[in-house]
Amino acid sequence: MATAKIAPPLKREYYNRAEKHHVAGRHGMPRLVNGFLFLIMLVSFLTVVHAQEAHPTELNRTGELKTVVVAAEATSGAEIALPPLTSVRIDLSGEKKMADAEAIDLPSWLSKVAALNGLQSPDLLPWHIVLTYDQFDRDGDNIHSGVYEEYWTSTNRYKRIYKSDNFTQSDYATDRGLYRQGDQQWPNAVQSEVRAEVVAPFAYAASLEGVHGKNVERTFSGYKLRCVLLERDQKISDPTQYCFEPGGSVLRYDLGQSWYQTVYNRIVSFQGRNLAREVDLTDGGKPLLKLRVQTIELISHLDDADFIPPPDAIGPFGDRVRDVGLHPIDKPILFEWPASLRTQHFTVQVEMLVGKDGHVISAHGISDPPEGYKACENVVKKMVFKAFLVLDKPVEVEQKFECGNN
Repeated sequence: MATAKIAPPLKREYYNRAEKHHVAGRHGMPRLVNGFLFLIMLVSFLTVVHAQEAHPTELNRTGELKTVVVAAEATSGAEIALPPLTSVRIDLSGEKKMADAEAIDLPSWLSKVAALNGLQSPDLLPWHIVLTYDQFDRDGDNIHSGVYEEYWTSTNRYKRIYKSDNFTQSDYATDRGLYRQGDQQWPNAVQSEVRAEVVAPFAYAASLEGVHGKNVERTFSGYKLRCVLLERDQKISDPTQYCFEPGGSVLRYDLGQSWYQTVYNRIVSFQGRNLAREVDLTDGGKPLLKLRVQTIELISHLDDADFIPPPDAIGPFGDRVRDVGLHPIDKPILFEWPASLRTQHFTVQVEMLVGKDGHVISAHGISDPPEGYKACENVVKKMVFKAFLVLDKPVEVEQKFECGNN
């Protein structure tokens, strides 16, 4: 598969023109004119390449984007420090309704910002990305390192590759379905974040339902960011928020599920999109993932052979998959444990089947204590999940779920 570093159509056009002028020269055009035209085209080509690689125009007063970090305080004037998140606000007072002046049309907003950041859009030219990643444990030790690579031509035609010390997998999306070579399990939550944080930074927000959005301005280290906060209709507040460079479209920070905080640095422009070449994800203020984009480029020539699954690939996947990253839409939080268990610490595991519409079809307890099965099953059966899609088609999911009393 051939690739080209930024704007291959222009590069091909440049070489074609150069050949035409060379032929004309052999038939009498002065070499000086040839050289002059060559120089003009070379300068023009380099200017176009520079324009596509240049930083977007949304800059701060110093003329450069500051570095965003999750830390108690900034170490220099070139940093914006965001305080580490170690708690989540819970509101059980009932429904919340924000002022109309603050509210935004969330679906329209998500569509707009996703068209300006990341690479999640059907209108892009085919692209190729390579990024390295390091995963850390709660003690700050680097426990896994790897490379993620993707060749994308459409939502149903791509190749995604993970290569790491604990996970090696290649997915081939074809018109016959999805095929998989290597490890057959689905990427876990952290491995899925590797792709999402760079390619689809608004994927989590798009999975939420029953939320409202509002515009606010937040100040960190004396620097103002334009943010959109997402809030649930009632009960547990969702802490999700996305913050942008003031007066622009560049995503600089997001606060996701649980205590996840992500910062985006070294922003470049690619096909009119803002793309961060350095992305750091923390959990409770501690490093979880460090992502570094090594290559981002257009695919200059598509070869069908590059998207054909190898003979040892398994597939295509059917209408039911197992153990994937489901996103809950409606999740009851109250368990009616029997009196004999209320003072004990335990975890009950349930095997559930989630339908194509995201509703739980069945749930059966599979781990001790058995007297806790019914309470956990009753809660699980009321849960609703975002439909899980394989090549844009919903499938059933077999999944384990844990209920605990700790």
